[in-house]
Amino acid sequence: MSADLSRLTAIVHTNGRQQSVTRLINSVAWLYPQVKVLVADDSRQPQPMAGAEPVKMPVDSGVSACRNALLARLRTPYFLLLEDNVELNRGSHVEKLLEAVAGGQCDIAAGDMMRCRRRFGLFTKREAEPGHATVEVTAEAVKVTAGSRPGVGGVQGCDVAHNFFVARTDKVRAMGGWDPQLLVDERLEFFVRARRFGVKVGVCPQAVAWRWQDGAGAKTGRDFSALAVTKMGVSRLVDANGRIIEAAGAQTRAA
Repeated sequence: MSADLSRLTAIVHTNGRQQSVTRLINSVAWLYPQVKVLVADDSRQPQPMAGAEPVKMPVDSGVSACRNALLARLRTPYFLLLEDNVELNRGSHVEKLLEAVAGGQCDIAAGDMMRCRRRFGLFTKREAEPGHATVEVTAEAVKVTAGSRPGVGGVQGCDVAHNFFVARTDKVRAMGGWDPQLLVDERLEFFVRARRFGVKVGVCPQAVAWRWQDGAGAKTGRDFSALAVTKMGVSRLVDANGRIIEAAGAQTRAA
């Protein structure tokens, strides 16, 4: 089947990182001119962004609230989630992600990510950035294991993926979108909840986006990871690197 890209809208949250998000918008316009881009900027002085429709947000709303506002504005059956320090390229194959979702192979089809950094202004260093994983959930813990399950048609099974994916709008709305209390550190909680709602997630390794390590997408220093674990309804999270994160309540009791 061929993907009808007019049925897809790209959504992006940013916080005043105009140079970064402009690079992303330009890459979408170059490769996928049929795809409309919605941008929610919760900085103090949002700037106009050519090629995208702005969604006004209160200052410092956080990534989750901004994505929910974008989700509410969607008028297409599918959306493409992108972070503002990402750039699409000829190998991003968004059409393959859309085909996987529209064809019923999964509800969320994610791509892989390549970490990019300019060195000395002469060349770009690129290296793979692992992101997809499977999840084991028990009464006490969530354990994340890097990798994926075998699949068919170029789509592998997984439970957690990069924030570079095409999804069914109705499925993500039905699960409540993102938790607005998680201003950052929202990704794992989103995917664990999606799993509980029966949302089928897949990864297409042939679809690759670039993530620029130029400071544009740096974290703010806020840490919501313990709250995210609490939201998962368990006492601790063991991430793909073996790091243990205790739930916020458990941390309080330990103190």
